[in-house]
Amino acid sequence: MALPFRWLQAAALALTAALAVAGCTSGPAPASPAGSSTGNSAGSAPPALSTAQAAAAFARYVTTTATANQTDNGTLALSVVTGAQRSVVAGVMKQARYDHRATSFDPFSYGTPTFYLPVAAGYPRFFVASAARSYPAQGAPAATSVIGSAEVPVNGTALLLFEQSAAGSPWQLASTSVLASGTSMPRLATDADGAVPTVPLSASTLVAQPDVTGPLQAAVVDDGPSSAASTAVAAGPLTTGMYQGASEHAQGLQPPAGDSYEWDLEGSDYAAFTFRTADGAALVFYSMFLDTIVATPGYISKANPVEPGPRIGYPHDLASWIGTGPYTRSVQRQDLLSFAAIDPPSGGGKIQVIAVGGGLNWAGAT
Repeated sequence: MALPFRWLQAAALALTAALAVAGCTSGPAPASPAGSSTGNSAGSAPPALSTAQAAAAFARYVTTTATANQTDNGTLALSVVTGAQRSVVAGVMKQARYDHRATSFDPFSYGTPTFYLPVAAGYPRFFVASAARSYPAQGAPAATSVIGSAEVPVNGTALLLFEQSAAGSPWQLASTSVLASGTSMPRLATDADGAVPTVPLSASTLVAQPDVTGPLQAAVVDDGPSSAASTAVAAGPLTTGMYQGASEHAQGLQPPAGDSYEWDLEGSDYAAFTFRTADGAALVFYSMFLDTIVATPGYISKANPVEPGPRIGYPHDLASWIGTGPYTRSVQRQDLLSFAAIDPPSGGGKIQVIAVGGGLNWAGAT
């Protein structure tokens, strides 16, 4: 990631999203990003996905990851993940190597999954498995954990999104998100064959186009309840709760007196996917980066030279990226987070962000 953070880009995204909510946009809707779910793609659609095929892909992920855990085989673990999930697994591997310990690629066990299969469309194809997950009793952590700046249940319902990039390619896990406390999977629409329709990312009949769901959430996470985007985004643990959490702690960083601390939730290039719910909303799956920085005022203002300040404290999970320091000008971290959000029909309420997953993606220091 370019340094320092892309504060201006994030501000522009938030402003664009706020204008869209206010109905101030003009001209045709933007084209959906390549690789994103639009409900239809050019070319002939692949055959409809069956529950048996989805179950086989889910089982392959679980058994392969279990074998990778038993043998500490990173290559095997990476063979069943893609997209945001691959970056998260790579980060877990990096930390384990630094600590000279075996890697736990996915420590959870999963209950019987429920599969949500989209109406057949072009590639990339996807499906979602919803399953209760539990941490082994031996060595179980606390009841909740912090992902990004959001507190979520350790044991709960996970939404595992699998992706197939092209015909003949393997199904791989692209993201995992966990339902926040007090949220639940919405009831989805189905066609005569039981498949779930998708929603174009540029759909204009919802509170916001699904492809600006992330920027709207980011505006609230960055600026809190006072953000203009709060007129479209509901308060909750993954919106105003993330803002409050970020306000109270710096992702384990320890800002010395006089240093600046800033955070920024921003978009990513990973594909977004959608389902249509039974009440006409869009259930949107997307990934974003949470950037956190503690730095001297001179570093933020790009002074030349940048004078050092007091030593900046940081958590152990950054050590595999930045070493032992000391660092007196800046420490930065980037978490890659996967979300699920409900974007309701226009006039049907506010966007609700219901699930989050992910982990450390990058760190740097000077």
